Amino acid sequence: MSTISMPIITGFIRIADWLLMMLSGLLATYGLFHLTDIYPEGQLRLATVAGASGAALFLARDGAYTVAALASFSSQLRLFLVPLIIGGICVILCLFILPEGRLPSRAWPVVWMLCSLALLGFSRLYICSVVRHWGRTGRLARKVAIVGVGEFSREFILRLRDEPNAFHIVGVYDDRMARVPDTHAGIAVRGTVADLLQRSREETIDVIVVALPLSAVERIKRILEELGSAVADICLTTDLAGLHFSGDQFEGLGRNPVVSVRERPLKDWKAFQKLVLDYLFASIALVGLSPFLIAIAVLIRLDSPGPILFRQPRMGFNNKMFLCYKFRTMHHGMTDVLADRQTTRDDPRVTRVGKYLRKFSLDELPQLLNVLRGSMSLVGPRPHAPNTKAADQLFADVVQQYAVRHRVKPGITGWAQVNGWRGETKTVDQIEQRVACDLFYIEHWTIWLDLKIMAMTVLREVNSRHAF
Repeated sequence: MSTISMPIITGFIRIADWLLMMLSGLLATYGLFHLTDIYPEGQLRLATVAGASGAALFLARDGAYTVAALASFSSQLRLFLVPLIIGGICVILCLFILPEGRLPSRAWPVVWMLCSLALLGFSRLYICSVVRHWGRTGRLARKVAIVGVGEFSREFILRLRDEPNAFHIVGVYDDRMARVPDTHAGIAVRGTVADLLQRSREETIDVIVVALPLSAVERIKRILEELGSAVADICLTTDLAGLHFSGDQFEGLGRNPVVSVRERPLKDWKAFQKLVLDYLFASIALVGLSPFLIAIAVLIRLDSPGPILFRQPRMGFNNKMFLCYKFRTMHHGMTDVLADRQTTRDDPRVTRVGKYLRKFSLDELPQLLNVLRGSMSLVGPRPHAPNTKAADQLFADVVQQYAVRHRVKPGITGWAQVNGWRGETKTVDQIEQRVACDLFYIEHWTIWLDLKIMAMTVLREVNSRHAF
């Protein structure tokens, strides 16, 4: 059973609340008072927007969207009162401030608040029951894996057990399996850190906690480096338990103080925004370019025998292999599936049509299918074939943080590409610069950065001197 992402759910609830309060304004205006004869429709709509927006902001500020609040109907009713009063004040002020403003009816703002309270209350009857059901069935529990068998991890596990609906411990792992028991604090010891990494690629693990004393600093450092590519929040709990701590210095996992080492990038609401952007733009592009894509397919078939598409295994999200689609640009039988030999300028393996497809980066267009299949994103680190090398060394052997790129989906284009780091990689410096750009993108992602990179790709990288 999959875990529910509450940040996404609460985001939709906030949007729904705003829409319900807008509906209350329409009911009060058109259904009860027919005020359009007194006030212009635009003025009444603007007043309703002001009231709904003001109330929505204060609902969020007062904690109406926490899991605990959403599970309690009485808490929700109590939390509605002040934001709705503030929303009513915003409505009144808006009607007075606008030109020719005068209060149409003393009852109108009150009716708006009562309608909003009724609609929000009815919606919460359903929402509260669903959230309580999710809590009972473990849908809200974050999956936690613990590294380290010892006193720190034992105390950590005991404190997490106080909140069974909030956390589910999937196992304990240790890099010294020969010295640890089969179970620890009632939890199965499931293997080494390498086993944990493999499991994290097969199922979602929300948080990985390294529970070791500060005296084991070298061991902690080694484990954190090994966990660098894990798609999960990485935390450290060490000689902190029992101490008072503030939210500015540490984070809390239940009642456990932890130091956040690395957060999973593009999670929850950010992941949803990026997914919507990918599917929307990829769908529009695929439909709009379909005549052009068909023409390219015909030219490829007429130019040389063989398949139209080239399918190459590449390393993708969470270190999983996937088939990357491209238009075939080489003679059939000369293609290099594992990229043992990189394409060079004036490569004799490239066909006549393939030369122009590569020059204008048109061979990458079939990767829109990868985006719609969920294996790629429009923007992200470029995926590489397993045997791609720089200076006769595999990329992963050259750059220590290379695997960190796989904590997000690979992209058709990326920050490295629009900054000139594309094409053949002959030196170690070239792949280091690519990885540095990819890590910058991962750490600084915004939806506006994606839009900027897509625009730069069209303006700069089509007919790029690095494409051949």
